[in-house]
Amino acid sequence: MKREFSFDGAAYSDNKAGFKKLLRSHGLKWKGSLGDFVWIGEGDKVIAEFKRDAERDVTISATLTWSGKKKTAFLMELENWAEEVGAEKADVTGKNKDADKKIKKDLEFWDELHKPDKERLRAEGRPESWIEKDMKEWRKKKRQKKKELLDRYG
Repeated sequence: MKREFSFDGAAYSDNKAGFKKLLRSHGLKWKGSLGDFVWIGEGDKVIAEFKRDAERDVTISATLTWSGKKKTAFLMELENWAEEVGAEKADVTGKNKDADKKIKKDLEFWDELHKPDKERLRAEGRPESWIEKDMKEWRKKKRQKKKELLDRYG
């Protein structure tokens, strides 16, 4: 089950303290990185995407996507907060299931071409530290590819 909330950048920026308070009050923890905005709690996951104008240092738009197996108290409060702030709410439906299949298929193909063959590299005498570096770089590139595919397939 997924819900998506789209905000005008100014509306989100003016009210993000309320969003952060909501996350804290329900125990959702930051699990993202510098470029990925993800909070995870018991039964809830929120992914945020921001469009920014770096030159003016402003947020143009923000999208929060909640996912979970069932409706939770956090989702209800998030919906109320988003409505108060003026967000557009949408259920994420079957279209994304098709996109998920396409993304999975494309990533499997990408892996066939790009994933280092650790056994072959060991047999060729490549040092273990280099193999681990290769795997780390491959995982980084795979995350980038997945992000690209998510942007393409929605």
